[in-house]
Amino acid sequence: MDTRFAFEVGTTLCFQITIVVATTFALQRWVIDSRLSCRLWTTCFVSIIALVAAAFLLPHRRLFPFPSGVSRESVLNLVVWQGRIVVGFLMVWGLGIVFSIIKRAVLCFGLFRFLKFGCDAIDHTALLQRAGIGANNLPNLAILTSSEIRGPFCWQLQKPVIVLPTSLLDEDETTLRHVLAHELEHLRTQHPMQHFLQGVCSTLFWFHPLVWSAARGAELTREFLCDEVAARTTGKFSAYLRTLAKVAEQCNGGSCTDVPAGTLAFGNRRSALVRRSENLVKLAKADQKPNRFRAVVGIGMLVLASISIQQIWIPTNALASGRSEWSPWPTWTATALHHFNLHVRDFERFEDRTQLHEWIAEDN
Repeated sequence: MDTRFAFEVGTTLCFQITIVVATTFALQRWVIDSRLSCRLWTTCFVSIIALVAAAFLLPHRRLFPFPSGVSRESVLNLVVWQGRIVVGFLMVWGLGIVFSIIKRAVLCFGLFRFLKFGCDAIDHTALLQRAGIGANNLPNLAILTSSEIRGPFCWQLQKPVIVLPTSLLDEDETTLRHVLAHELEHLRTQHPMQHFLQGVCSTLFWFHPLVWSAARGAELTREFLCDEVAARTTGKFSAYLRTLAKVAEQCNGGSCTDVPAGTLAFGNRRSALVRRSENLVKLAKADQKPNRFRAVVGIGMLVLASISIQQIWIPTNALASGRSEWSPWPTWTATALHHFNLHVRDFERFEDRTQLHEWIAEDN
């Protein structure tokens, strides 16, 4: 991969991801329903990963050619500066990736250690019976308790796990039912997988502000959904609001996620708790039923937008041949296909104006 291709891929991916995330935010406002919004965010993160894979593995359309009429000296200067920018950015981006991976590895190690040494297993069947809820679709569920945390959270790798603060066991059945219903809904709707996809996108594009906005939006939407489901288990939104207030009070003076960082925590940021409370009040007043038509159309529009934007590339490669509407196949993909006797073009078509080595020779 040369620097011209790297510059073209980098600038185009940033543009494409901006459009995908902005489209997701717009569709979320139109869909309204929390469950459908969660599916939109999952589709958004999958689309971002797919755009990255397509950019590095497949050729792309050249709908917009590089501007003509640019002098040879300007093109040469542009190519040189693109190379310098790419080298500098790759160094900074690589350091950011390494830092993010190390940080997540440390958090993961801390979580494993916490689950092994800081938690005690309890009889989850008896606890669920006490709360009056079931978890038939989560046969491998484990519920742990710990005195080291102030708020509950859930997590899943090989099997689903819910961790409760020890003090929660002394609460009344309604509070316990709300908390367990909230965490069980996270696990039932595969929120840990969405959280993983969100982490992949946040690691790859740690510098992109809209990716971080998407992560915060997805996190809040997950909590909206689980709050709504938990509140409807008792049929009283006011009772669940009291549970939220109780969790916020327990977290007063510290974060509920000090130990289980990187998990799905019941009581996260205080600002998020306020917005969750406001959302519950709005739901209690409106009580709208989800529009399935909007769900299908919304996800379809997001997929279509992702496919469409993948066809639009910013024309930054000054040496791209104008004799083909498609770029060459990336070298690694072409090499792999050649092993299966599938021959594809992995070079630019010859064109006098794009022969950089000849220009340099003439200038010398």
